Amino acid sequence: MHIHAFPADRRRYSALLRHAHWLSAVLVLVAYAAIYAREWWERGTPERLLAGQIHTLTGLLVLLVTVPRLLRRFHETPPPVVPAPPLPQRLLAGIAHVALFLYLIVQPLLGVGTLLVSGKGIGFPLIAWRIPGLAVPNESLAKAIKELHEFVGVLFIYVIAAHLLAALWHWRVRQDNALQRML
Repeated sequence: MHIHAFPADRRRYSALLRHAHWLSAVLVLVAYAAIYAREWWERGTPERLLAGQIHTLTGLLVLLVTVPRLLRRFHETPPPVVPAPPLPQRLLAGIAHVALFLYLIVQPLLGVGTLLVSGKGIGFPLIAWRIPGLAVPNESLAKAIKELHEFVGVLFIYVIAAHLLAALWHWRVRQDNALQRML
């Protein structure tokens, strides 16, 4: 079946889901860039503090964008991939999407948990407002959460890369509409 056999409004995800997808992608990219750029500056410098705050803020924004996106996604039937991929590919895509959504929710929560449990709290860039951490910090728990946050962050560089490669594979090799549904 050809893609044009479907009504135009069923060939792509809704505008809300498409915009939320690309906004999430930009925010995740900024979060990664900020945390890796943070290493360029010495501890205690304003630049390093700003990079860390940008990382935290973009993580929170990822969470704020993902929750309504996921709620909308549950109420909206995805447009079909044409031609339909074989069952094993559909199952793999489903697993990958669940993993990506879990990452978009769990990773910011791990970051927030690290800051709150450590007692540092959450500071926001360029303003003095902050969410205070726990009055009685738990450094060992904060360290464990931070290590998990860092591990998941590195692991998901590979998952995100696989997602990008899969989109390109659908577009250039399989020549279906999987990528176009999100454009």
